[in-house]
Amino acid sequence: MNGTVQSIEAEIQPYTQKIESVYSYNFRKVLSSFQLVQVATHHMAPSFGYGLSDIGIETLESLVARIFHAEAALVRPQFISGTQVLFLILNSLLKKGDFLLSVVGTPYETLQGCIGLHSQYPGNLISQGIRYAETDLTADITSGTGSLIEEADVIWIQKSCGYSTRRSLSNLRILELVKLIRRRNKNAIIAVDNCYGEFVEPIEPVEAGADICAGSFLKNPGGGITRTGAYITGKKTFLDKCASYYIAPGMGFETTPNIGLLSTLFQGLFHAPHTVRESLLGNLFMSRFLSEYGIRSFPKWDDPHYDIVLRIEFQTGQQLLRFAELLQQCSPIDSFAKPTPFHQDGYSSPIIMAGGTFTPGSSIEFSADGFVKYPYRLYYQPGMYYEQTKIFAEVLETKLFNQE
Repeated sequence: MNGTVQSIEAEIQPYTQKIESVYSYNFRKVLSSFQLVQVATHHMAPSFGYGLSDIGIETLESLVARIFHAEAALVRPQFISGTQVLFLILNSLLKKGDFLLSVVGTPYETLQGCIGLHSQYPGNLISQGIRYAETDLTADITSGTGSLIEEADVIWIQKSCGYSTRRSLSNLRILELVKLIRRRNKNAIIAVDNCYGEFVEPIEPVEAGADICAGSFLKNPGGGITRTGAYITGKKTFLDKCASYYIAPGMGFETTPNIGLLSTLFQGLFHAPHTVRESLLGNLFMSRFLSEYGIRSFPKWDDPHYDIVLRIEFQTGQQLLRFAELLQQCSPIDSFAKPTPFHQDGYSSPIIMAGGTFTPGSSIEFSADGFVKYPYRLYYQPGMYYEQTKIFAEVLETKLFNQE
């Protein structure tokens, strides 16, 4: 290990204590939840066909509801992404003429297409007659948007910054937003996109007052072990609507086979607090390392981190591409490949994705993605192993910064 890595590790050591404290709390919470729900070997047995009354799925959903301090949960291996379950929430809870309000600015890129803000994909919300507006209470919680809040049927909060430049939200900040919203509108459904935020803090959005929230098992709650799946959790009355829309009215919680994937869902969830800990340590280190070379990253290394994503701002497109290329070289899978920008449905511009992950698209694993256009921003996920970030830093020092 070179001197730069060692000196940075010594400097950030005082800041790791909070990460360790939150990890300890969340690990104990998850372990006790497994024990209280009484997860057993037979809960991981495969089921096929209709999957009627699958005891494994039922137990997994009870487990997720307990961990998130929610009334109910809908967890299925057939959910393939966070975007799918987020759109399922909106499709289930909104009808023609209803009003959807985002209070954190423009949502994540793929959800914009679902709403109908770009690309006009068939079935988008606006084409179904749902009204949409957005404001940014994170910039000014006292802004004059009271009439919009009062009119809203569903209010949308995205915890992570996504591809925007705002700060990711703490769950205490979400609590403040919920209190403000409730003073104006007691009936609106408050929904939270929790992607990248699970187990980063001691509480989750439902504990902060959200009615419903969702995320992907290809991110934090899958721990880097789960191969597919996502969850929705919150108040049962809203989960019933999501389940009915997902399968058919009255059948949502009774059917869906687990197709032999439950063991990785249970194991990934158990492993998740540890993986999040490693990711947060990696971001802390990488942010401090990049500052040595004048590369800005957000949040800064000595600022609080409320998700596992680090936004890095490069000075040139060439620098961004080289960073992505070296990240790929430090991956366990496809280390020989060269990332190149490509068009992916759901995104408005060509995107570059780097990371040799065991599960394709798993952004809880060592990876980065972003648009290769000014301003040159890449969104880095340090993955399951803090040691890998340090190895990557050594490679960057030798092959990127010392060659410029």
